[in-house]
Amino acid sequence: MKNNSSPSLNALRVFEAVSRLGSFKAAAAELSVTQSAISRQITTLEEQLGIRLIQRDNRVHALTPAGDALAPDLTRVFRQIERLVKRTMKNGEHARRTLTLGISSELLRWWLGPMLAEFNQLYPHLELQCVQVPEYLSRQNEAPLTHELLHGELDALLTFSAPAQKAIANWLLSDSQLILMRSKSVPEPSKSELRECKFVAVNTNKDWDRWTKAYDIKIPADQVQLVNNTSMAVELGQFTNRLLLLPDFYARAATEAGLQEVTGLRLTSRHGLHISVRRESQREMAIVALVNWLQHIIEKSVR
Repeated sequence: MKNNSSPSLNALRVFEAVSRLGSFKAAAAELSVTQSAISRQITTLEEQLGIRLIQRDNRVHALTPAGDALAPDLTRVFRQIERLVKRTMKNGEHARRTLTLGISSELLRWWLGPMLAEFNQLYPHLELQCVQVPEYLSRQNEAPLTHELLHGELDALLTFSAPAQKAIANWLLSDSQLILMRSKSVPEPSKSELRECKFVAVNTNKDWDRWTKAYDIKIPADQVQLVNNTSMAVELGQFTNRLLLLPDFYARAATEAGLQEVTGLRLTSRHGLHISVRRESQREMAIVALVNWLQHIIEKSVR
């Protein structure tokens, strides 16, 4: 008797396996079920369709004309389903986008790193792969960093100041304030006493020169140690009792390291913190998500 309900997909799958393999036993082995389960599914399918699909005579399972007509199309349909499932799974793997972010060890350790857990929670399909680059963009390193961006070796670049290449899109995340820090063992000096102090500063972008000119402080050259990166400057500030000039992005980390700000001597740096990407990729959802998140944490952070 014909059943008006749609045939069971599982029963169709069982029939396809039996017709392709030529026996209930082989179909049962492929589908990891018993032969009796195979037999029940075939019976159910035949009842649903109201036609005999397999002729059972003395354990010889031959396809009826109806079964013979149905089998090839079913095999083709199930092969298409398998390909669709595999393609979907493959696309799902590719949907997890890896963004290669060029960032200095200083910015990663003392600013961005502690907030990456939030990024991972908000964007589980995105993975940030951090590659070390200089924290300050300069004439010496701008060309190679620009090359890495334009050739896809970096998806984004996080630095103080930004490349001038027209093919690169830049966002100013925040201006940077220069702050003067001291170790707890060094008493806070007055402005007049600064001339007697020893200093350490990063020699990039001439921030030291701008700061001394802004406050009209003439410091003898032998009292100033200029270094190439903030990591070295912080170490020297901690262990040599030198006053330390650094961006306020690192103020929290410097405080945790036992340093304190010398009040009243802040100066806005000419070079704020920028994120840079290839202009052609600036509207990609992963890039938009990263830029928006960085702007968000800048807005909510108390520096």
